[in-house]
Amino acid sequence: MSVPNFYVITGASGAGKSTLLQALAERGYNVVTEAALALVQEQERTGGDLLPWTRRDEFMREVLARNIRAYEAALSLEGPVFFDRAVPECLAHMKLQGMEVREEEARTCQRLRYAKTVFVAEPWPEIYVCDQWRRASFERAQRSYEATVAAYVDDGYEACILPKLSIEERVEFVVRCIKA
Repeated sequence: MSVPNFYVITGASGAGKSTLLQALAERGYNVVTEAALALVQEQERTGGDLLPWTRRDEFMREVLARNIRAYEAALSLEGPVFFDRAVPECLAHMKLQGMEVREEEARTCQRLRYAKTVFVAEPWPEIYVCDQWRRASFERAQRSYEATVAAYVDDGYEACILPKLSIEERVEFVVRCIKA
């Protein structure tokens, strides 16, 4: 099933995706937060060990499951709905890490479709910062960027590069694009 008003915002780590999504939410749009970051924060808060650096395979499968549940839950929301990352890149990162993607997981990616246009935040060194959850260097964030974008393009989506502008201008850009 394809949902034409489910928009993915993806791209490089630290390129302003979460800030953009927060600004869209403040304007009244429905937003689905990033599953991987939410899981890391939850595990750290509760003292859990389901983390990418301790139990990578289980972590990735849980992120995929959360992305699927988020998609299904979003079906009841009034659109447009904006997703901070989504199922296709979760599967791509599993492959990139050498994990086997099960047949049913691959079918899920074909079954749960988003709007044709995926908004992509390019690596942006001027705003990139490391924090307690973003531990990778900017160079590592750059390396994962290509695989992230390829996950969508290879799956038939069109990448729309977000301009490196103020958050207000980025919001206006996205809103204009979805209304066009």
